[in-house]
Amino acid sequence: MSVRKSVPMGPEDITTLKRMHASESPERQALAQLTGHELNDSASDAEILSALIRAGREAVTERMAATGYAAWAAEMDDEDRAYRRARRGWDRGDEAGRTGE
Repeated sequence: MSVRKSVPMGPEDITTLKRMHASESPERQALAQLTGHELNDSASDAEILSALIRAGREAVTERMAATGYAAWAAEMDDEDRAYRRARRGWDRGDEAGRTGE
């Protein structure tokens, strides 16, 4: 399902959008790197804005995952870390990582 929304844009946004129409612009190349997808040379404003939203959404999701992982790691105590080390060894079939055998 596709939905169209009105988005207020300031002067900087409009300038960036204009630059994004040039296929060799640094902004357009950075967007392609972020999304892993090259836009057509004839990409419309809507296609460019959609790609920018997708890149922003993915960046937010990555940041949430990194922040969540960091919080989880910070909450681990020595016993948790010892268990994870032993479990990694056991999962790899490493006899040194197994306890109680």
